[in-house]
Amino acid sequence: MVQIRNAAVAYKSLNGLICVYKPSCVSVQHVQHIIVTNLCRDLNALPDRPLEKRVEIVGATNAPMQVKLVPNYADDPLVAGPRYIHTDFRCSWATHLGLFSSGVLLLGINDGTKLTYLLNTGRPTRAFKVHGQLGKATDTYFWNGRTMERATFGHVTRAKMDKVVAHIQAAHQKTMYELSGLHMDSQTTYDLASEGLLRPANSKLPVIYGIKCVHFDPPNFTLEIQSVNEYDKYLWTLVHDLGVQLKTVAHCTGVQCIRQGKFDLRLALLRKHWQMEHLLNNMDECRQILEENEHLLKPKSAQLSV
Repeated sequence: MVQIRNAAVAYKSLNGLICVYKPSCVSVQHVQHIIVTNLCRDLNALPDRPLEKRVEIVGATNAPMQVKLVPNYADDPLVAGPRYIHTDFRCSWATHLGLFSSGVLLLGINDGTKLTYLLNTGRPTRAFKVHGQLGKATDTYFWNGRTMERATFGHVTRAKMDKVVAHIQAAHQKTMYELSGLHMDSQTTYDLASEGLLRPANSKLPVIYGIKCVHFDPPNFTLEIQSVNEYDKYLWTLVHDLGVQLKTVAHCTGVQCIRQGKFDLRLALLRKHWQMEHLLNNMDECRQILEENEHLLKPKSAQLSV
């Protein structure tokens, strides 16, 4: 448990990475705003440094004058405003989550923004639970879109679902080697492939390393996906394409990020815990994870970091 003595010490400790749980229908920018607002509120409530003094010289000019130290009201928070405001903090995200997505979100506070940049360039895998529904297709491939088509889904079984999902995974694993930046027939590619998964050379193209159906209760189903460079609309499209391959239609009903690198839901702070004391404790836990897994920040090879 972090011991907080005063506002100045607490502010100097707010440099690092935090892991929070982003709710659905709340933007990343709004999450950043809430956290910074809470930090300003908690810091301003702590004991602060004493007010500055100003020198005042009083007395007649033709006689010895008296020098006094009096309170400087220009330094009083009631006059100058709160000690800590939004502009005193820098906050950035490691990997973006869409407006309708929820789950693990890594944020850097002050000097922690350097860590989020390194995590973003290192591109560790992220795991998602993607919820879908058979029988209806929308124009956005998400539940809030306009209904474009309806179809029957009684012929879809768990075995057919697993077969199509396995086919999608095999196709993406082939793409992984094509996007690695190496020649497909080279010895280097074979040696790297024999050691494990490869990181794509392009940071813009999504690659899926694993996909499986973890829940099937028609018309609802849930996919667990491990991927890199993905984004919410790409996952929506994946659910739509899955429905087409099953000879029906489908749309996505929810996306939840359950892991990013070594950071999972166990570490993510809920909204009710976005307070300075909990954030400082979470920052220490994230610091320990990064010290134990240096490859997350500085990958040394084309092998994928998990």
